[in-house]
Amino acid sequence: MQNIGIITKKSDPHALEATKKLAQWLHEQERQVTVTLDTALAVDIPLAIAKRRHQDELPQDQDLIVVIGGDGTFLAAFRAVGIRTIPLLGINMGRLGFLTEVPLDAMLPTLTKVLAGQYRIEGRMLLTVSVFRHGEEVLSHCVMNDVVLHKGALARMIEFQVSIDDQFVFSARADGLIIATPTGSTAYALSAGGPILHPAIDALLMAPICPHTLTNRPIAVPGLGSIRITFTSKPGNNPVTAPGGRSSQSTEWHDRLLTLDGQTGFHLMEGDTILVRRSPHRLQVLHAPTRNYYTVLREKLHWGEQLGLCTEPPSPR
Repeated sequence: MQNIGIITKKSDPHALEATKKLAQWLHEQERQVTVTLDTALAVDIPLAIAKRRHQDELPQDQDLIVVIGGDGTFLAAFRAVGIRTIPLLGINMGRLGFLTEVPLDAMLPTLTKVLAGQYRIEGRMLLTVSVFRHGEEVLSHCVMNDVVLHKGALARMIEFQVSIDDQFVFSARADGLIIATPTGSTAYALSAGGPILHPAIDALLMAPICPHTLTNRPIAVPGLGSIRITFTSKPGNNPVTAPGGRSSQSTEWHDRLLTLDGQTGFHLMEGDTILVRRSPHRLQVLHAPTRNYYTVLREKLHWGEQLGLCTEPPSPR
């Protein structure tokens, strides 16, 4: 690998220091690796050590993107890479880090193995989400983790209907619906009570958010299926009270949002149809040869740890 780009969490001084350390180390390697950093990165690194390029253009001509930060930084790196077949390697500077799985103290040993060709690349499922309005496609986006249909600022439920391959599945009244990839099953969907899906499983996960009917449970469906979401309530059924006590029939429809990977939001309107399908492209994730998915789960979720006895503090005398 001759060209390596680094995408960093800009607000984290520890991540900036790690970036400087990695750029200098890569520059000193006998392989003479060319390093590229984001122009917005406030770190003192000479141009002789690392080139500068805007983050959206940084992945161009790179053999590898190293992500230094948390899972949010990894998602930002994915948006920059897009559908290019460039592998991403995550160095964890965050709190949890399912995507940025390499701990900071293992950064240089891991890159040593990578430069020696000791690595494997895993292709992970991506989703394509489209929104149709009056028969026209008004949104098309590729996501890595999840597509979330949810209410906006108002604390009210939304009503929607879900079909898979034009076959009716269920109607629901809920705070929203999460459609996640196996990679995204450990994100928002996990908090909503969904199961963890191994990244190798070809399936989509649907998890209702706080459904009105408690029997409306998360479900995994084949990855080849296309999921269509439509609204079932009509304007006027649940009028919204506007400031001054007046009733607004249209505000409710503008209070429904589509959030993509927790990063991009899109306002939905009456009559919109949401279509979610497996993307023909795949996310390329680079792993060290010793990496084990179950070890990552065990470490991040603290499985099997002994719980200490809960004891009350001694009472003052």
